Amino acid sequence: MKTNARAKRVAEALGVSENRLYAELIHDGLLMHEQRLYLQRLRELAATSDKSAALAVLDKAADQPPLPSDL
Repeated sequence: MKTNARAKRVAEALGVSENRLYAELIHDGLLMHEQRLYLQRLRELAATSDKSAALAVLDKAADQPPLPSDL
């Protein structure tokens, strides 16, 4: 089945226009790539971080339950 026919069928099933479907697919694809890049950067930071220094920062945190706004 051709791609445009598949897109039309999916758009109809979702009750949206093909243009709306394409816009959402592009948005979702960009978001996935941004998240992947963010996680890659976090892994790079973790690989170069000093575990004892990070734990020392956490030791400075107050020993209190989370605020309702934190949940």
